[in-house]
Amino acid sequence: MSAPYVKFVSQKINKIRWRPSPNPSLEQSTVFATGSWDDEPGQLRVSVWELEPQSEAPPTGDVAEELKLLCDVQHPGDVTALQYLNNDIILTGSSNGTVTVYKHHHRSQTLSAMSSYQHLHGGAAKHHNSCTGVACRELEVATVGEDRTINVLHLEQKTPVRTFDKADSCTINSVAFLKQNELATTNSFGQLKIWDLRQVGSRPARMLLLTGERVPLHCLDKHPTQPHVIATGGQNGMLGVWDLRQEKYPATLLSAHSGDLWEVKFHPTRPDHLFTCSEDGSTWHWDSSAVKEALQAGDVNPWLCIDAAMQKVDISSVIPSNVMPANSLDVAGSTLLCGTDGETIHVMRNLPIK
Repeated sequence: MSAPYVKFVSQKINKIRWRPSPNPSLEQSTVFATGSWDDEPGQLRVSVWELEPQSEAPPTGDVAEELKLLCDVQHPGDVTALQYLNNDIILTGSSNGTVTVYKHHHRSQTLSAMSSYQHLHGGAAKHHNSCTGVACRELEVATVGEDRTINVLHLEQKTPVRTFDKADSCTINSVAFLKQNELATTNSFGQLKIWDLRQVGSRPARMLLLTGERVPLHCLDKHPTQPHVIATGGQNGMLGVWDLRQEKYPATLLSAHSGDLWEVKFHPTRPDHLFTCSEDGSTWHWDSSAVKEALQAGDVNPWLCIDAAMQKVDISSVIPSNVMPANSLDVAGSTLLCGTDGETIHVMRNLPIK
């Protein structure tokens, strides 16, 4: 694993996402987007960057410049959610409740707003609730927010095609598509809820929860090949793995960070590897390969069987030098990105992904 490359960007990075590659198992993307937060109005940005081919270090031993800003655009409010729909369309959620669709023009290297859903997550005239998460599936988009509402959008229509009004009794913190007509959300009561878009009404199809004290679940990620397996991260720094086929409670609950766990990501093509980042500044690589080998069963998901394997997951710190809150991460191939409150982007190449 190479030493981290750190780029000072003069803005706190709240969200970071790789542009999708047409064939991620063969070709790794070199372009990614970031969204900033906690800055003066007019200074909040959505930016697109290119990670240039790794160059050899000069004789001084310093790392050569690798990261280039391709384009950026002012954003209305903190960037509270960010996702690529395809290789040139970016969706963002804002602290003012607005969802914006941007197009990256590759020839001119500019970003432009194609459309926006103004203050989608409501609120009083002088106080709009934040959009806390967006999820994409082809032209369908799901958004969630502090107003406890789920909106389902079709990007060819100007208004939501479905709204789960007051779908929850507290803030909904994250959302993901499990299937074409199925969503998963997490909330501030420590609940994981499954929503069937074909059902009438605003009740979830299923509800799963943490035992004991109600601890907010900030984030979730779906296993890339087994959509019944969900990973979540909580305010207490715990990593949870859920089996939607049978469990009402987490199948695995692992003590992790000393601060809020802000994001969790399965590796998109090697899901025995998982990554988390936290308020405590740490970014961790979780490797369950040894667990899978101990089980001697190729079709068993190791994240659901950690106790049975009688082994601990191999955990390593990816960016040990960082002390400022690590807000967001993404991984593709053998390269991880991380955005922090230290106004830095960290790039870790040559991760030990087997």
